[in-house]
Amino acid sequence: MVLELRSTSDPHRQRAFEELCQAYWKPLYTFARRGGHSSHDAEDLTQGFLAQLLQRGDLGPLSPEKGRLRTYLKSAFQNFIADEARRVTRQKRGGPAAQWLDLEAAERQSQRLISGAASPEEAFDRHWGRIVLQRAMHGLREKFRARGRGDTLRELEVYLGPDEQAPSYREVAERLGQSENTVAANVSRMRREFRDLLRQEIADTLGEGQDIDEELHYLLRVSG
Repeated sequence: MVLELRSTSDPHRQRAFEELCQAYWKPLYTFARRGGHSSHDAEDLTQGFLAQLLQRGDLGPLSPEKGRLRTYLKSAFQNFIADEARRVTRQKRGGPAAQWLDLEAAERQSQRLISGAASPEEAFDRHWGRIVLQRAMHGLREKFRARGRGDTLRELEVYLGPDEQAPSYREVAERLGQSENTVAANVSRMRREFRDLLRQEIADTLGEGQDIDEELHYLLRVSG
């Protein structure tokens, strides 16, 4: 996605920007809410920043060789908010919100995520981590559906969480009509696939040479 943002093709670049915004806009809203802005102002700031980003069609200094996409967007939005606060006359940003900009859902999620967050930056990172996990999970479900094994994954997903919350292999084996050894092997493969998808999702937001595991461990810790 970040590579496409550098494309010389306007349609490719526009699609990449839209994908970027759809994937990662909610942490921006959460950042604004934790920063003390009302839901209305947070909506206004988020839409204004996205509109500016899409209109500019450029991520400025960001490149695949440089820093984290997470850090860049957080810093850019922080600067945008500061600039807005300094403006004497607010300008109309034009046009309705994009259809995929589900602000009601963002508000519900933000209320859960900002509770206990020490700062807007931490709230942003917490929401970012949740989205990275969700995108990796979506990729895993797509893989299983393509193999015609969506029902199997629904039984096995619980093993991606804490071990103490997971049922015994025997219980799942009985429901699936498989042996316990088969279930254990399938769980191992599922975990490996999910880990690979998660690492790739993170790698796509990092600059060259940055530590994937460091970012992974941080996001898992901050997102709870």
